[in-house]
Amino acid sequence: MDQIKPTLRAARMTIIGCGNVGTTCAYALLDNPLVRELVLIDQDSRKAAGEAMDLQHAVLLGMPVRVIAGSYKDAADSAIVVLTAGAASKPEESRLDLLERNLAITLESAVIYFWRN
Repeated sequence: MDQIKPTLRAARMTIIGCGNVGTTCAYALLDNPLVRELVLIDQDSRKAAGEAMDLQHAVLLGMPVRVIAGSYKDAADSAIVVLTAGAASKPEESRLDLLERNLAITLESAVIYFWRN
């Protein structure tokens, strides 16, 4: 019996949030052959730009991937969007309070993404 092999194409991926989780996720994706372009979005555009430059230097060692600091408009054609943005917990803050703050960040990011796209 012949096996059907799915055809996979290289795609643009976006990571929203350039903290520890977001940049680690971006670094891990550099070796994925399905990623041809990686868009980094952060509230602090200078941080996103710096992380994009650092990751672009690492590309020289692996798969050819274009890494850019972008905007929600740049994320429009992304096959996958990973949301890693969130607030760090404060001392003696309850988990519910942290959840409330992170929910606001998530909703804001999602609303901006879908509104602009």
